[in-house]
Amino acid sequence: MTNRGAVRVWAPERTPAGHAAFAERAVPFLARDEGLNNLVLGILDHLLGGGYEEAILAGAQRADGELDALLMRTPPYGLVVPAGCAPPAVEALLAWWQDADPDVPGMVGPLPQVEEAAATWARLRAAAGRPIAVRRFMHQGVYRLAAVRPADRAAGRMRRVTAADRERVVPWITAFAREAVHRDTADGEAAFDAAIDHPVRRLYLWETPAGEVVSLAGRSGRTPSGVRIGPVYTPPEHRGRGYGEALVAAVSQLELDEGARACFLYTDLDYGASNRVYLRVGYEMIGESAELRFEGVGG
Repeated sequence: MTNRGAVRVWAPERTPAGHAAFAERAVPFLARDEGLNNLVLGILDHLLGGGYEEAILAGAQRADGELDALLMRTPPYGLVVPAGCAPPAVEALLAWWQDADPDVPGMVGPLPQVEEAAATWARLRAAAGRPIAVRRFMHQGVYRLAAVRPADRAAGRMRRVTAADRERVVPWITAFAREAVHRDTADGEAAFDAAIDHPVRRLYLWETPAGEVVSLAGRSGRTPSGVRIGPVYTPPEHRGRGYGEALVAAVSQLELDEGARACFLYTDLDYGASNRVYLRVGYEMIGESAELRFEGVGG
């Protein structure tokens, strides 16, 4: 435990027991705004399943032990900034982070909170003699679905990915990372292996009546009352025919049928076509998020 003025910073050990202790306190805090915090809730769900062993977690707590803010990072990615954090507590956490993990490459989280946190980080870095520049890398919409909207959709069927689909699906996962989240270093093999027979992560395919596989969608994590949908990818040669919409509708309905009260997903707001697809399925935008990159890190 570290004191930062009136705020106490709590950072558990990077062990399964430490992760579990953090999640026990973090989940109720994050669930106050489950929709905007679905990303970090999904990360915690994966953490409790044994993933993200190198995750760095920290919370800011009051004298009564209640959390006022929390931050987390799963290297090599940036800090995740949740909704609902008190700005003074975030500043205390960022001051702690300067000592614990100074070369943060960026931040992601709901707007405007993530930009406010990034401005604080930039000020702290400048005061330490290591200035950075903040650049917005992605602007995303956060969407929630409570019921699938009935519609006449593309013919076909949904089925779960099996090990026999590796040769087809691995390149699709890699292409999704490159197109949707602009990452050229994604390990499609590892992502595929992580989803096969996994208790939380799932991947599904859409097959036409002729048996042609034309689209991919998945479930990437759970929240207290729902699930996160992603990735969603249709190869260029199959786009414009409604396959992705049909698959997302089917996956979302399956999750609702299995007990989820809501499905959540993110879209790149620069791509209007995909946003319209999700609206037709029944998703509604509940907020905006941004991924920010820091230039000059390590200098």
